[in-house]
Amino acid sequence: MDRYQIVGLLLMLVFVTAGCAASATADEHAGMAGMTGHSGMEMSDHSDMMAAHAIPEEAAAVANPVAVSDGSIAAGQATYAQNCAACHGAEGKGDGAAAAGLNPKPADFHAAHVQGLSDGAIFYIITHGREGTAMVAWEEVLSEGQRWEVVNFLRTFAP
Repeated sequence: MDRYQIVGLLLMLVFVTAGCAASATADEHAGMAGMTGHSGMEMSDHSDMMAAHAIPEEAAAVANPVAVSDGSIAAGQATYAQNCAACHGAEGKGDGAAAAGLNPKPADFHAAHVQGLSDGAIFYIITHGREGTAMVAWEEVLSEGQRWEVVNFLRTFAP
């Protein structure tokens, strides 16, 4: 186990034991349940989703500089397996081994409200974490390129 895995596990343990995760409201989930992929979204739906995830519009508008390719997806998958699967699960359903103690549960990357986010928005969440959840910031652990590769890999979970 390398030092980044240890740091990630320690951070996860701190969040789980500290009980700092807050419950997501039923209204928030109900409001996003019927959304579709971002290409077919109305601008107001997109803005609502960005606000619900506390993502600045300028961050959401950033284009992914890493081209989608077999190589970038494979690299993102390797980074995901090492750093994300413990919470989000091997298949991205939010059911990893560490998810049992988390409230709210980790994101299911197959969900429309996740796949409806722009690449820039997902990158922002990976980079800065998500307040009120156990999702920590990965900016100091993963390179910028690795975070964009993870975004490319997460897109493979789209329905």
